[in-house]
Amino acid sequence: MVNRLPLIIGVVVTAALVWAYTQTVDGAFFGAAADGANRLFGAWPPWPIIALVLMIPIAIASGLMPGGGLPFLVVVLAFATELDAFIALPLVIGYMAANDLTEPIPSILLGIPGARSSQATILDGYPLARQGHAGYALGASYTSSLIGGIIGGVALLAVLPFARSLLTLFGEAEFFLLALLGVASVGIVSAGAVVKGLLTACLGLFIGMIGFVNIAQETRATFGLDYLYDGVNIVPVVVGLFAIPEIADLVISKTPVAKERLSEMLKEGNRDVSRGMREALRHKWLITRSSLIGVFIGAMPGLGPTPAHWIAYAQARQTEKGAVRTFGTGDIRGVIAPESSNNSTDGGVLIPTLLFAIPGSAPMAIVLGFLFIVGILPGAAMVDPDRDLNLTISLVYVIVIANILVVPIVLRFSPTLTKVAAIPPLVLAPLVIAIVTLSAFQANLDISDLTTMAVFAALGMFMKAYAWPRPPILIAIVLAGPLETYMSIAIQTQGVSMIWQPGFLGILAVVVTAVYFSLRVQRAAQRLQERTLAGEAADDDQS
Repeated sequence: MVNRLPLIIGVVVTAALVWAYTQTVDGAFFGAAADGANRLFGAWPPWPIIALVLMIPIAIASGLMPGGGLPFLVVVLAFATELDAFIALPLVIGYMAANDLTEPIPSILLGIPGARSSQATILDGYPLARQGHAGYALGASYTSSLIGGIIGGVALLAVLPFARSLLTLFGEAEFFLLALLGVASVGIVSAGAVVKGLLTACLGLFIGMIGFVNIAQETRATFGLDYLYDGVNIVPVVVGLFAIPEIADLVISKTPVAKERLSEMLKEGNRDVSRGMREALRHKWLITRSSLIGVFIGAMPGLGPTPAHWIAYAQARQTEKGAVRTFGTGDIRGVIAPESSNNSTDGGVLIPTLLFAIPGSAPMAIVLGFLFIVGILPGAAMVDPDRDLNLTISLVYVIVIANILVVPIVLRFSPTLTKVAAIPPLVLAPLVIAIVTLSAFQANLDISDLTTMAVFAALGMFMKAYAWPRPPILIAIVLAGPLETYMSIAIQTQGVSMIWQPGFLGILAVVVTAVYFSLRVQRAAQRLQERTLAGEAADDDQS
């Protein structure tokens, strides 16, 4: 009986969770799910799906270009602001999901990290490619990514009913605290620089409060410029702060791809793909564990996919039989684990971003700004059946569809697609600069937007050069307005007593705990990465 006690407890707890979950799901939830599907697929022509399909080749190509992922995301966001929400938001999330799927190609075939610096895949993927098993590694990585993406989407869907019940308990005081802690938490965990992160968040709050203030019915810090009456335009801010510095860094670094290595890898690109797919399916529990790690870490404030890669790799190395000896030499499990977490984070990072306005990663900081631009308010509205729940559920469909559409394409054409990674930076940079400048100008067709872009480009290059985190400044600009509004209403209705409300204290405890664990995970992932790469360098020196 004693031996069966853990099993009995597990069954009872599982049954209780299932019962609690069924109590939160009602006809309105299923109706929103059906309406989301109808908005995506039911109309004719189905513009959201058409836009997604047209975006996939751009997402794949930009993901393979050196430094192309983030600048092109900014461009997509800038042009998506002119579209209907049911086209714009699925388009952006579909772009990100498709773009993420390009990462295994340069990591495995070329031994260079993808857009999110996924060195963990390189450790075993590139040795496999050098041994003539590139197709084997690609088949396993993309099968793992496909399953991980589906698990991430399902995780997002599963959280929505609970979040719907939770957010109905929130008032203005709780939303004020969420906005404030959203700015602070991203500042704290960004790039491991706590002081720099908080200082840039404060600068962002100052910038976000420029312009006409509805509460006070007066202008603030406009310096007599009519352009600043409505505040600083977020589109040129994003272009200048994120896109231009990445392009400048690309040109300065001049990191070409060795053509002879590329040719060597392309010879092996399509071999043994099916064998790699079958091998990945044999490790279904490893995929499941790694995918859940990706969802959990993605949902923590400010972390994103990079720590998830390393922690998934580390848990596989410690738990899989014989992995301690074979990881780093071309063990297929060392590809499956990080790539499973790669796409599952797509669902995880949307959980805090959509539900609590706390971005789960740096790209989600940009997406959060995009939501406010198109008039979508993260929070209770995203789980309200009478408002935007159908839009939120549609994103689950988009994540799954993007994975299903993109994985066969990259598996079939990965050797050809890899040639995009060999584009010289000096050829790519002028094209990207022209596109992002156009995207900044088209927002308002105002020449002053280009001045704003130039100012924030200079600021962004300074911050990138001296390791100052940039996401906190954007989050603070975006959340400054809601933060001030919620604070004003909460003070007028509750006064100082709002800080003693149970909901207020509960949110504070949860966010502080989440930030604490985020910092722990971030530091653990950094130490793991440093030790692993140092061990690889030592092995290379000995050989």
